[in-house]
Amino acid sequence: MVNLTRPACARLTPVLNHAEDLLTGRGYGRKNIQDKDVAFKEKLPLSLKNLVSNQSTKDGNKACMDPMMEVISCLSKYDQNQAMCSKEIGSFQNCFKTFKTQQDKNKAFRESGELPIGPRAKMTGAQMNQYMKNFMPSQRKGELNPMSAYRKK
Repeated sequence: MVNLTRPACARLTPVLNHAEDLLTGRGYGRKNIQDKDVAFKEKLPLSLKNLVSNQSTKDGNKACMDPMMEVISCLSKYDQNQAMCSKEIGSFQNCFKTFKTQQDKNKAFRESGELPIGPRAKMTGAQMNQYMKNFMPSQRKGELNPMSAYRKK
């Protein structure tokens, strides 16, 4: 009689080898579906809404963060003595002054009603709505397509 050790017995038992093809990748079992293998079936016509939401389009950059941190570190180093940090305070004030003029210029351009020009122009929601009025409006009302899109063909 042949004595099988516990690992050898486990390898020979078909029940324990049930999911081995999935674990070792031998080519059996479920596989991922590639994007190129998925066929696009247009069940409803592709259409945009006629309006763009007016969400804020702020970028994540804060005004003069680095000069402000230099001022804070200098003040903490010299026990809040502003006379010792005049260079850092001056650079922060210059930075903030340029930031404010740029912000006012951008605000005046936005309120003038002109559209930005160029291939990489960034528009607000109101500017995008104004630009989309130049084109034929979609038949879509609100969230849903018109009822004619849902009828059987």
